[in-house]
Order: sequence, then C-alpha cells, then structure tokens
Amino acid sequence: MKQIQQNLDLARGDLMDMESLLCSGLTAFFSFSGHALYFPTHNAPEAPQLLPRERRLLLPLVWREKPLGVLMLHGVRAREVRPLLPALPAVAALCLENLARVRAARTDAGTGLATEDALFARMEDEAARVRAHLDDPARPDGRPAPLHRLCMGLVVLRLRNGEDLARQVGFAFGETFLRRVAEACRAALPSDVLAARVGRHELALLLSASGRGACHKLARAALGRMETVSLPGPLTRQPIRPLLCAGHALYPQDMQGPELVLPMFEQARLLMARARLAADVAAQGQTGAGVGGESRIMPFARILQDGGVVLENLPLGRLRVSLGRQTKAREGLRFAVRGADGAARGEIVLLQVREPDAVAEILHLEDAAQIPEPGDSLALLDGLPVLSPPDMESALENAADASAPGEPDALERPGGAPQTAAEPAAPKESPARMPSSAATEERGNRGEHGGLYGHGDFLNLFNREREQCARFTLAIVRLVQRNEAGGNAAREPEHGMRKALELWRALLAPVRAQSAPPEAGEVEAFGGRYGSNSLIFFHPGRAAEDLLPVYAQLCAGLKKYGLEAAAGLAGYPFLQFRKAEMQDCALKALEYALLLPEPKAGVCNSLALNISADRRYSLGDVFGAVEEYKLALLADEANVMAWNSLGVCMAALGRQHEARRHFLEALKQSPDETRAAQICYNLGTVCQNLGERRAAARYYRQCVKIAPDHLFAHIRLGQLCEQGGRRGEARRFYERAAAIEDARPGAPSLARRHLARVAARQRRGGEARELLHEALLRNPNDAAAMLLLAKIYLDGNEDPAMAELLARKSVGLHDRPEAWQTLARALRALNREEEARVADARALLA
Repeated sequence: MKQIQQNLDLARGDLMDMESLLCSGLTAFFSFSGHALYFPTHNAPEAPQLLPRERRLLLPLVWREKPLGVLMLHGVRAREVRPLLPALPAVAALCLENLARVRAARTDAGTGLATEDALFARMEDEAARVRAHLDDPARPDGRPAPLHRLCMGLVVLRLRNGEDLARQVGFAFGETFLRRVAEACRAALPSDVLAARVGRHELALLLSASGRGACHKLARAALGRMETVSLPGPLTRQPIRPLLCAGHALYPQDMQGPELVLPMFEQARLLMARARLAADVAAQGQTGAGVGGESRIMPFARILQDGGVVLENLPLGRLRVSLGRQTKAREGLRFAVRGADGAARGEIVLLQVREPDAVAEILHLEDAAQIPEPGDSLALLDGLPVLSPPDMESALENAADASAPGEPDALERPGGAPQTAAEPAAPKESPARMPSSAATEERGNRGEHGGLYGHGDFLNLFNREREQCARFTLAIVRLVQRNEAGGNAAREPEHGMRKALELWRALLAPVRAQSAPPEAGEVEAFGGRYGSNSLIFFHPGRAAEDLLPVYAQLCAGLKKYGLEAAAGLAGYPFLQFRKAEMQDCALKALEYALLLPEPKAGVCNSLALNISADRRYSLGDVFGAVEEYKLALLADEANVMAWNSLGVCMAALGRQHEARRHFLEALKQSPDETRAAQICYNLGTVCQNLGERRAAARYYRQCVKIAPDHLFAHIRLGQLCEQGGRRGEARRFYERAAAIEDARPGAPSLARRHLARVAARQRRGGEARELLHEALLRNPNDAAAMLLLAKIYLDGNEDPAMAELLARKSVGLHDRPEAWQTLARALRALNREEEARVADARALLA
C-alpha cells in the first residue's frame, strides 16, 4: 500500500503562528509563568541554559539540525528543571515534531494551501473574536474607526472548467492544473490572508478586519493572477486556460440575527454557503462576459440588488424568480425586469419567498406584448429592504461597533429595543366603500382574498385616495406563523390573513362607532396584501397615535392563534415627508416595532427614524444617516441617541468641531449614566483629535468617574500622559486598563501593547517582548503589537527575517507609514535594497 507522504517542514514563521501550542506542549514537562521567542543571528546557545537566580531557562529550538530560534521561559523552578536539562533537547524536538505534524495536518497535499477544516477552525476563531467585539467593542487604535473594521471576509474562487478538465483530460492533469492555479493565487497574497482548498475545484481566501471593497479587490487580483496560468494538454498540446469566477461574503454583515446566536461551527459554514451562493450567481452572469469582466465577481450583498433572474412563467401573471430567503429576499420587495438586450420589461413584487426561490406578481409591463421570460435579470427598486427583527438587531450591533468618532467603544447606539414603552395600537377600519364608479370593479378584485385587495390593486387605490385626504394613517402588519401552535395558521398562510382581517374589523368597529360617519364620497379604511405574510391598511382622516392602541390589541390577539405579529404605523402629515413617502415611513415604523417588547406596535417617530439612521450608518451610508438623524431631532429635540449618533457621523466625516457641538448638546439632555459616560468619552476623543489635551483629559476623567471600568478612557488618559512625558503616570493608567482586561478573559489586550511601548522606551526590552507576546496571544491580528515587536527584533540585532514577517503582517492589517518604514528597515538588514526602496515609496504614499 502506497504511503501518503507528509511534509514535515517547519519555519520560524510557524513558531510565531503556533507559539501557544508549543508552550502548552512544554507545560506537560515543567511549569513556567511566561515566555518570549528570540531569533538571534549569532551567539545563540547550543544547549539549554538554566539561570537559577533569574528563574529563567533558555531553550534552543532546533528542527532537523536547523536552528529556528530560542525560547526564553521565565518563572521556572530550578529544582524541577535541573534534572530535566539532559532531556530538554529531546523534549524540544518532540514539541517541534508535534508542531510540524499539526502544520502538515492543516495543509492540503495537492495544492499546499490550508485544508477546509483548518479554514473553518480559523473562521470559528475569527467569528468568535468579532462577536466578542460586538458584545464589548474594542478597536485597536485611536483613529476614527472605519466602517469595515471588525469584519471577516471570505472569498470563494471557483475553477468553473475543473470538472470538464477532469473528465476530458484526466484527473491527474486536473490536479496538476489546480496546483498551478493555487500557486498563482498564493503568489502575492497579503501575509494575513489565509488561502485554503475548500472543494475539488474551489479555493477560499479568509481576510480578517476587512470590508467588501477589500474582498472585491483581493478577488480581482487573485483571479488576474490565476488567469495567467496555461498548461499544454497532454495529448493535443493545445494550451488550456482556467475559467474562473468568485463570490464573497462578510461576517457579521451578511448574517441574520438568529444565526448570530448559533454555535460558531454553524456560523462558519453558513458564511461559506453564502460565499458559494455568490460564486454561483457570478458563474450564471458570466455568459458573454469578457475576460476580466466584473461579472465574474459577485458580493453576497449584491445578489438581492441585481443578481436575480426570472426562472419560470407561472399562470395568473406570476413568475418564479431566483431570489429566495437565502439571499435575504422578503415579501413586498419590488424589482425592475430587464431583458437580455437590456430593454425594460416592467416591474414585479415578491409575493411568497421560499428558501431557494420566490413567487412574484407582475405589477405592470412596459409592453403588454412582451412578458418577462426566463433568464431576464432583476434589479431591486426598493433602496433599503425591510429587515426582520433579528436582522435589525444585527444591523444595530454593527452600527455600535463601527461608530467610534476616534476610538473604540466611542458611541452607545440604540442597539437593543428602545426604552420607550409601546402603547397599544389602534385598529383599522374595514375594507372600504369606494367613492368612485370604479368601486365595484375594485371590490371584485379583492373578493378572492376575503375582502383584501391584491398588492397592486391596493397601491393603485391608495395612490388615488390619499390625494383626497389632508390626514391619514398607513399601517403595515407583519405576520409570522408558528409551527408549534395554531395548526391551521401554520399550514395555511391564507388562514392567518383571514384571522388577522377578522380581528382587525372587530377591533376597529368600536372606534368607528365613536367617530362621526364618513361624508359622502369619503372612503372608509381598507386593507390589502403586502406579500404573503404581511397586510397593509389605509385609514383616511385618522392620526397614527389614535390608532396605535388598536394595533397593539391586534398583535396581542393574533398571538392566541399562533401568529406573531408586528405593526408599524405612519401618520400624515409628519415632518416634511410627502404623501407618497408614507409607505417608506410605515416600513421604518415596522422596523422599530420589531424591536419593541410585546405587543410589537410602533409609530414612525423620532426613535423609528433614529433606528433607520443607525442601519444606514452600519451599511456605510454616512450622509444618508446624517440626514435621518437630523429628521429624528426635528421630531424630538431631546433625543439623546440622535445627538450622540450625529456627533459620531460628523467625527467620521472629519468635522470635529461640529461633532463636539452635537456631543455637548447630547450632554445637555441629561442622559442616563451609561450614555453620559460614553458621551464624555466621545467628547474627549474629539478634543484629543483637535489637539486640546487638557479638555480631552477633563472629559476622560469625567468618563472614568461615571464608569470606573471604562477601559478605553484609562488607555486614552495613559496616552495623554505619555505624550506629555509623564511615563510613570501613563504606566499606572495602562496597568489599571490591564486589570480591567484581565477581568474579561479572552478579550484582546490593548493595554499590554501600550505597556510594552512604555517599557521599550524605558529600555526594558525583555519586559516589552513578553507583554507583546501576551497581547498577540490574545489577539493574533493586533497590527500595532506586531509592528512594535518587529522594531524590538531589529533593535536587538535579531533575525531580520522575523522582523520582515511581522512588518508584512502589520502592513497587511493596517496600511501605515511606520509599518512600511519598518519593513524597509528589515529588508535592508536582509540586503534586499530594491525591495526596501519600494517599501520606502509605499511609506510616502501611505
């Protein structure tokens, strides 16, 4: 039987990557309290050396007669280690062999890339890190936090003609071809990107702390290199080239709320499924696309926007389309349909969304003689689709993490349910009497739905009747059937609709009885379908606040039938919104209602606009968020969250003086202690960015006084002391921050990095090295810690190759001039002057 050969090579970079595994192996033989890796270029010890007075052990790491480095262990017990000294080289060799076998197990033999299991393990670790940041935001530096920070990107690269090559040319040639493609893919990857083989003909790239733009750029560059591969066929000698496509997804942006509470094992595989789905869509859209066309790369988030196609024509003017729940499609979304020639065919609305596909209804056709055909493309018309409650919570959590004006944890955003009690919501009035001669025909159109208009009929009627009303309310009710109760409702969506309509009529009757009868020609309230799980109602002459109690009762009553309901109400007039915009306002109110406790009924008000603005900010639309925060303040000038969030947006746009004014206004509104502490921190950050150190220190101290465990306020105070030359005082603040971090196991250690910098400036290199190793063990993607450790290696005349590795990783994570300058310094120490000049040029550009 042929033995499968394992590649048991080991390099110095592997020691850095598996440092914790190496130390855990040594603890099986003796105990120690700390460690540090050294890579000396000369005078390295050839045998283990015990320094009993200092309680230290120098352990050479030699693998197959090749010295890799020296591990310095401190806190060892001389009585415990001295008898082991003769055996320690063998112990070290055993631990290094374990590392080599772990590395071999994580590497795909065919391509030399990581295995799929290794990729999933890294994804689970990264997802856990992101979730830790969402629960307790911790951004690694004091700059305005970019919106893509704290993300994990996954890019799937697919060899589309891999199956054809295996079938027509042979499996051996297919593996050789894939290996060459994988080598081209890996050739110029940033050092912090993990490349893996995730299927027979698929590769994956994992990026930490990345955004959609970085994913797209990386995919485009990788595809460009992979397309240059060409191998002659074994028989025809004709050149064979790869056909490629790519899809990418982001964590946590492309996850839905309920999925974020699943085990990380599940979340990692869900993210992979979404990246593969995006690659599927990219492959479908590649027909006729030239080499290098953008159609070969598809972000998961863009599938809903312009990645859908018509699959099948159905009776009664309906279509089956490719957008299902897996693409985050929702009932009620509208799409423009375009033919293969780009000509507009009309508009459709989603009626029933299933997991892989959806059923849509044609709203109108550009040409009645040309109906949509299979293969026609879809483009989303609704700019921001309605999110389910979990989606909304996820979006708000993202907003919280990306919101710092200049520092982590800078903004408290309304990430949970708003703290306002939801008053019950008012009922709606029964299906309407029609004022015009079209009434009879309109009633006929709604008869098949038990008194509800179809989606298109309702919109047509609403567009006509709203112009006759100086005041009206529009309400959207979303229904979700539960399988465990209300059997008929769970099995028949129509049954739930009928129950909701019956209860709506019953609740509305007392309200109608107490009000004056409608005048001649004035319609009564009427309702329609809004997709397969939602209803929409129009109330002429009614204020939303008056109807809120009725809709609260409606939501509470539907729960008895196994239906979980939420209602959003928008009343006209409201601020400067036009009548045609009331549907969007009702959707904002529904998003707000979905976050409320039972009964979930809410009105479009300042808080609803605040939540909508939070979502815009979390999706990267800063200017749109600013406009909505201003509208929220027009609706309620005492909205502390809106003032604070508006200040965050201004800080993100670089308008620090305006940000300070907004934060001060937020303080004037007498916020609670938690928000007051965060606002003081925001003010300190803005003042620090403006160079006003005394004012910044005053606000940071106020923050610490209100919230003594505010980690980043202590770090900021330490930075200010350090900038003022008071290193001893700075060290005390950093030590307090480190104590706060120690109370949160598993969290990244920013304070240790700052302590290490102070130690390095005080010429305590050993202490600085140990602190940086601890910081990197807690957060392997701490770019600043890597950069500082690289400088220590260079200053100590140690192996410049390790300094180069660390500097490259730091540059990949955070493009800073200091990182490029350190990389250039390491390259010059390696006598690579040409590359060093390139790094110097990049430092100037950065």
